Amino acid sequence: MNATNFHNWVSHKLKNKLAPNSVVVMDNASYHCVQVKKKPTMSSLKRDMQDWLRERNVEFTPDNTKAELFHLINRTQSEKIYVIDEILKASGHIVLRLPPYHPDLNPIELVWADIKNNLATNYINTSLDDKIPIITKLFSEFTPGRWQKCDDHVQKIENQYWDHDMRFDNVIDELIINLGNDSDSEEDMEIEDMYSNEEEEDMD
Repeated sequence: MNATNFHNWVSHKLKNKLAPNSVVVMDNASYHCVQVKKKPTMSSLKRDMQDWLRERNVEFTPDNTKAELFHLINRTQSEKIYVIDEILKASGHIVLRLPPYHPDLNPIELVWADIKNNLATNYINTSLDDKIPIITKLFSEFTPGRWQKCDDHVQKIENQYWDHDMRFDNVIDELIINLGNDSDSEEDMEIEDMYSNEEEEDMD
């Protein structure tokens, strides 16, 4: 799969088959993440860098070097706008994106695993051309109940992540507080030792 084929598939097949106001969940595969206007890099043309800054009302001077323009670009916060998102939004759909490196939050991974396991077990000696109608058949036989089980499994994992995040935050807060208290205690002891030493010297 590449970006061109994926964009064509979404534009000419997927979006026309979606129910109105559908929610489409995307992972971070490279062909899902082609940006409408990507941030310029140092290898970009100078005029493209200037255009990008001008569109975001960032001040620069005509005699700014590419290095200076690039510094301004890096300092400028800019929302990433993806081609696929815009295609689907134009048809009234919503696109949600999964966190990077979390295929376990994508139910389709479970579906694909089931389909591929079925192919490997029962259709190992079939040709690629023969597998295409078989795959279509297997997807059509994937019942709503099985889909729901995949969704429920992913929801359980998501809830576990939320729970772990909350616990992690609490642990970090406790560590910060304890470290702060230890630091204060050590400083108090150092001050007491300093005064104690001074008193001993005075007595001598």
